[in-house]
Amino acid sequence: MTLPQTNFGPPFNITRASHLVLMSRDLAASRDFYTEVIGLKVSDETATSIHLRGVEERGHHSLTLKATKSEAACERVGFRVFADEDLDVAKAHFDSQGTPSKFVNVPFQR
Repeated sequence: MTLPQTNFGPPFNITRASHLVLMSRDLAASRDFYTEVIGLKVSDETATSIHLRGVEERGHHSLTLKATKSEAACERVGFRVFADEDLDVAKAHFDSQGTPSKFVNVPFQR
């Protein structure tokens, strides 16, 4: 298997994935995996959701796990970008590619 070519000049500068929302049928097992194996820390927890962050993250969380009775799924993937201008450029890029994208306003998201 060959690796894809690295794009050193992307249209916008993503620094990392952020504010992912994953649906889980077993929150306890998911919590154990992300805290014990991956090393994330719990920022907040309710009976139906868990917010997690990296040890050195300044934000409240970068991953939310939500309980579901149906299939496990990814509800949302967000990106942290280098500069605020990259947000508009990224949205325009995804829109031009026919990939649905939108800005959302959720608690603890900056």
